[in-house]
Amino acid sequence: MKTIVSLLAVMGIAGIAAAQSGSGIQAQAAGAGAPLLAVQGNATQFGDSSGTQASNGGSELDAAWGTISGGDLNLFLTGNLEGNFNKMWVFFDSGAGGVSQLAGGYSDGGFGEINNMTGLTFDAAFTPERGIRLEVGGGFLGVRGFTLDGAAGYDVFTSGGFGTLPLSNIAGASGVNFGWDNSNAVGVTGGSAAGALTADSGLAFNIDLATYFGNGSINEVRVMAFITSGDARFASNQFLGSLPAGFGNLGGLGQTNLGNFDGNQFFTVVPAPGAAALLGLGGLMIARRRRA
Repeated sequence: MKTIVSLLAVMGIAGIAAAQSGSGIQAQAAGAGAPLLAVQGNATQFGDSSGTQASNGGSELDAAWGTISGGDLNLFLTGNLEGNFNKMWVFFDSGAGGVSQLAGGYSDGGFGEINNMTGLTFDAAFTPERGIRLEVGGGFLGVRGFTLDGAAGYDVFTSGGFGTLPLSNIAGASGVNFGWDNSNAVGVTGGSAAGALTADSGLAFNIDLATYFGNGSINEVRVMAFITSGDARFASNQFLGSLPAGFGNLGGLGQTNLGNFDGNQFFTVVPAPGAAALLGLGGLMIARRRRA
């Protein structure tokens, strides 16, 4: 009995929800056992931030880490979002249906900006069914949820603008818990993507699979993140997975087929190998105990 209790305690530690702070992203990812999954390959053409919580001067996405553990999706994104209501979009494909092209008629919790991307075609292996959009400005900060099945959009969390940043350990709606530090001043610049991995602040998500996706047994989630203008009529070149090196801003997305670009404009989050091995060991030890 002591053996089983001890092992379950270790398994509990392995599956513990990662802390959600937007600062020290890379250390948090390492602590959660989350590998590096995507790195920005393009210098930002949406401007370079001055390093304030308002991210005056620009928006960028630098890198992504992620893992699935203990019934949670732990996702870490470095970068920043200019405090002029530019939008950061994070689409999720959990393998449950989804769409290959945005068809319009969606509700994103705001003013329906997602419908200004109608016609966007995703990579062939990416069919998202839901997502999160983020924005911040002088008087409003919004983390909002949307689905692509006709359901109404909703507020995950809202507050009074970049003056409330940084945020840590926010328990939002639909099982979306997060931290956000918008003060990144390093990473990619307007002239080079070489420093992408120097960024260490941004967004940390801990998403309860059962609550958010309706399935706590998911073992793979594909993710695409990108930045647009406030009305989503103009897309930057900041995508994760990255657009091919040398790409400029995409502009209007309505006629864009991401499948025409080299590589995948998404990345795949799976359980960390150590967590999977530990779960297997747990089953083995319990079986041995029963035979004893």
